[in-house]
Amino acid sequence: MGIVKQAKRVDPLMEFTGKGIKVAVLDSGANIYHSHINQELDGLAFRVNRDGWIELHEDIRDYLGHGTAITAVIRYMAPDAEILVGKIFDEKLACYPTVLAEAIDWAVEKQVQIINLSLGVNRSHRVIDEACASAIEKGVAIVASYNEQSGLVWPAKYPGVFGVRAGEVPRPEWQLNAPYDFSACGYPRELPEDTQVYNIHGHSFAAAHFTSWLARWYEQQEGKHVLEAVSYFNRNYLVSL
Repeated sequence: MGIVKQAKRVDPLMEFTGKGIKVAVLDSGANIYHSHINQELDGLAFRVNRDGWIELHEDIRDYLGHGTAITAVIRYMAPDAEILVGKIFDEKLACYPTVLAEAIDWAVEKQVQIINLSLGVNRSHRVIDEACASAIEKGVAIVASYNEQSGLVWPAKYPGVFGVRAGEVPRPEWQLNAPYDFSACGYPRELPEDTQVYNIHGHSFAAAHFTSWLARWYEQQEGKHVLEAVSYFNRNYLVSL
């Protein structure tokens, strides 16, 4: 049995805006004054102190720009979704597995419907696996980017996680490769004229696009359980031979 890769235009969801849906973006924070965001956002920063303990701070300012760009995609694609910022990266795009797991648990406690993880690690960590499994068991959808070439495939490869990679997919479309495995546009919000060519792009933004569409789907379906989202995608967009 093989799988036919099928791109599907998401026009049926275009009229929805993610209203009433809460999305956690676990990344490098957010610049709320950026023109693509320009909105106060609730959130929390997670840091490891010199003694090895995780400290919580209210300063979610983004010093790297990655989290701001990811948040901007979701704000653009699902403008009425409530975005919760979990800052896990500070001076570089790296953190301890325990920090990521702690942030996932926090997002679940804040009763989000979707957690966006535009990140990947090159090996499985039990603490992350358990945090993801607990979130999914509670009905929270986790969307994670992955890069097979570099081996950064976790947590996208954990059971029940929506894994998303960048592909030759137009902005208003997605592609279902296999259950829980998607391709989407890997570019952030468009920049004017030729500057878009030099803009950062990659798997991280593909995950943000899919998170936005999932927020629209939740609004359309009036907040159904994540397992119903899985059935929806498999039933409508997966073709088996």
